[in-house]
Parts: sequence; structure tokens; C-alpha cells
Amino acid sequence: MTVARSVVRLDESWLNDRSEFQRNFVHGLRNPIGLHIQYRLDLLEGEPDPASGLPPHRVHGEWIPDPELHVGFPGVVHGGLVSAVLDDVMGRTTMLLRRWTVTGRLEVRYRAPAAAATPLRVEGRMTAVRRRVVTTEGRLLGPDGTVVADARGTYLPLTRELEQMMVERWPGFAAYL
Repeated sequence: MTVARSVVRLDESWLNDRSEFQRNFVHGLRNPIGLHIQYRLDLLEGEPDPASGLPPHRVHGEWIPDPELHVGFPGVVHGGLVSAVLDDVMGRTTMLLRRWTVTGRLEVRYRAPAAAATPLRVEGRMTAVRRRVVTTEGRLLGPDGTVVADARGTYLPLTRELEQMMVERWPGFAAYL
């Protein structure tokens, strides 16, 4: 059974990490080797999605992969980084619910090479919200709008054990629980 939840406009501290931690590899601004992607929320016109009950929305960010650091083949972004970026944007959509989640399942389809040194756009959205599970879709687009990769993900709430471990490793996380 799908449960409709209201989606709210979030300040930057929820959609993008503005804590003192900021070490996430994909979006953390204080990670010296991270990608530093920052996200924006678009609430779109239209009726709520019949499957999820959610109003149309999209979380998106931009990234220009470094041709020296982010490649698997000359001039082509490593597929693992493509997957990480898609996982991150889809996981950030759960922040619309003010819910911390972890990836339960991730499926990526690579459709075209992601060229390094070119602007790439990553987008994600929730497709269904259930009591314990959030499902999502994401895609990575080239500068001309070509779909480089698309993904589907399932995100689960943090377990008490994981929450406890995270607070032990960074006590400031308790304020976000």
C-alpha cells in the first residue's frame, strides 16, 4: 500500500549537507577529494503521481568530471563514479521526507559514455513511498540532454545500530536524528 506524504521545500541544510561533517564523497564540501555536487529542488507543475501520491518533483545537480581524476578510459568517466553520483542524487530525494535512508538496492543502466571535462546533469525523484521503503529513479545527462545512464533505487531507513554507530563516530549527527 502506498502512503502519500507531503513534500516540503527544504532549506539547503537538509538537501545539501551544511553540518560540520560534510565528508560525503559525492556532495560533501569539506571532502578534499570529493565531487562537491550541490543539489537543487524543483517542484514541478502537475497532478500528484498516482503511484506515489507525490507532487511532481526533481532534485538535480551539475558536475564536470575531471579528465585526470574521474576516468576509467581516456576521456570517459569511470562507471563506478556514474553509479555513485546516481545513488547520491536518488538518496538525497529522501530528504524531502526529512528521512535518513541507506541504499537497499541500486540498478544502473549505462546508455552512452560519460565524457570527462564536460558538464553533466544528474537528476533524481521519488517514485513511491511506503512505511519503510522509498523507491526512486535517477538519470545522468550529457550537455546535449543525452541520457548517459539511468537508475532505479530502493532506500531503507537507518537501523538503530547504524544510527548509534554514526553518532559514536560523529556526535554532531545526533542533532539530525
